[in-house]
Amino acid sequence: MMLELGKIDTWEPPELSRDEIDRYKEICKEICLDREFPGQDFFIIFKTQPYIDALYFRFTEKDLDEPDMTIRYPFHEGYFWSPEETRIFIDRCLHNPRCRYSHPEMGEIFEYYSEKHPDWHLKPYYTEHMKLLDHIYNCMQSGTIKEILYKAELDHLAARSDKLDEVNLLSTRPSDIYPGLSMRTLRALNCGYGSELVNTEEYREFIRKLQQSHPDIFKDRLNDAQCRYILDLIEHRLTPNEVGRLYAAAKERLSNMWCSLQYDLFMSTDKTRWKRMETIARINAIDPLYKAHYPQDPDELANSEYNYRYLEKYLLGDREGYDKAIRRANRKRPQDRQERTDLYIMRYPQTINDFCREAVYMKNCLSGYIQAVLNNETDILFMRRADDVNKPFITLEVHHNVLREAYHRFNEDCTPEEADWIRAYCERHGIDASSYHFDRTIDI
Repeated sequence: MMLELGKIDTWEPPELSRDEIDRYKEICKEICLDREFPGQDFFIIFKTQPYIDALYFRFTEKDLDEPDMTIRYPFHEGYFWSPEETRIFIDRCLHNPRCRYSHPEMGEIFEYYSEKHPDWHLKPYYTEHMKLLDHIYNCMQSGTIKEILYKAELDHLAARSDKLDEVNLLSTRPSDIYPGLSMRTLRALNCGYGSELVNTEEYREFIRKLQQSHPDIFKDRLNDAQCRYILDLIEHRLTPNEVGRLYAAAKERLSNMWCSLQYDLFMSTDKTRWKRMETIARINAIDPLYKAHYPQDPDELANSEYNYRYLEKYLLGDREGYDKAIRRANRKRPQDRQERTDLYIMRYPQTINDFCREAVYMKNCLSGYIQAVLNNETDILFMRRADDVNKPFITLEVHHNVLREAYHRFNEDCTPEEADWIRAYCERHGIDASSYHFDRTIDI
């Protein structure tokens, strides 16, 4: 079927006299016009059957007594509005929530045309009556995109199909209009924000991938908040798998949202989660150890018993500055304390990443020592196994030449053999280890 080509009027509405138009204009002004609100649109229906007839008036703040635009809109098979009239109806009436119209007539119109044309699948729009008129007009004009979508009960997609970036003029069904999207997916996305997900090829391609990887998303109809959330995730350049996972987690919270304010409040919280996700990804990229031992879930990161907030400051802030500060501090420390033996290696942290990865792996309070280390108020030493030099093993603190701590990860005590090696190390380097028992219950 060739869409929207060769429109020729086969019916003409009877003429309206100037007096009739003026009478409807005065009714509009007396009942509806708000003189404190500039720029107002009115759609006055003066006939409901056997065809619909209406007048559109546009008033501006320059002249609230005389409309600067008056257009007649008859609804009848074989009668076509001009392209300009269609554009004004779409922009100034259909998509304009402030356009005022005749409410009582809408009920009459719905009952009359529902009974006369059940195949049109009209719906009683309680807050979007202009969509009812758009629905009726396009079902009268056989062969339009909107007729196909309205009759397929994809009314929200139909009302916004004028925003489609490309049109297949030979379309005969919704899947031709939105290639690659199943009818189930289109029904699920049949809402205002859902139309934004299918009206451009960039988003359609993403939805096609999401439809394939997470088909359960489209099992039930989505509301505006749910579609808006998917749209926001796509705009943040997340992958289909990431979008599917995050949407599944937020689906229930979004399901009861019925106004934009609720969604805005939800997003103010969720944007914090996205920021945490971005932080996680950036920190993972610094060192493979973080992906294995740093929280990968935003909520886990926020609620962890360990203080991970310092990583963003030290690793994603002035990392180069902290590296220089560590090197300066290390130059003031006894260099002979860094040594290598057949069993173990002992060294100072060399960079801020060196320090942070040790703290993340060890799961202890090491992060609280960073400023003290930078100011040479205490010394931290990393003890490594000689056969696995990159893996944190034991962390030591030497404070004023006295051994204060020596623990494995989770603050677990050293074995007797490890304790003997550390005592010998301290003796070699003039560190007092006499008061340290290598027994956490005593040393704390």
